[in-house]
Amino acid sequence: MTSHLRNQWAQGLPTYNFFLTIPNAWTAELMARSGFESITLDMQHGLIDFQTALHQLQAIGTTDAVPLVRLSWNEPSIIMKMLDAGAAGLFCPMIDTAEEAAAFVRACHYPPAGIRSYGPIRAARLAEDDYFHTANQRVLAFAMIETASAADNLEAIAAVPGLSGLFVGPYDLSVSLGIKGIADIHDPALRAVLKRVLEACQKH
Repeated sequence: MTSHLRNQWAQGLPTYNFFLTIPNAWTAELMARSGFESITLDMQHGLIDFQTALHQLQAIGTTDAVPLVRLSWNEPSIIMKMLDAGAAGLFCPMIDTAEEAAAFVRACHYPPAGIRSYGPIRAARLAEDDYFHTANQRVLAFAMIETASAADNLEAIAAVPGLSGLFVGPYDLSVSLGIKGIADIHDPALRAVLKRVLEACQKH
């Protein structure tokens, strides 16, 4: 399911993702059929609860778009539940340290690499082969860089094994950096962090 995204990134090509905050399965399906390569259900700032997310994952599953979820927090039970429901990848907010990033990755992976409990009620039935033996390689795990602390620890976070990539949360990052214009991509301080994020991703 995630192979297309990985192939694009391996070639240095962009992919197009849509963040969905509306708690409606039809909206999820509509956007998934609009040319985006992935759809992210926003369970942090969106109005989406678990039951709605499940219906939206089912709707996205009727399309070629990859279903992703932005978690509400770095909480193992939430992480495991969303993966079991069929999310192909997760964005974890407010990752400030390499230790937090590593904890996130461990919750995404089955033993011995991680601590994910086995019980993929829906996810296993979507896989074309043995889900247990392939899930650790399939699941995408993105750490969100959203604070000055995360910027300070950028290299260490990017180097965490099993992390698929970094994703900048420009609003919280702007607030944390004390930038007057929130998410002003022309602000030198914000641009400097964005540049370092790109460099860290290219390095690791």
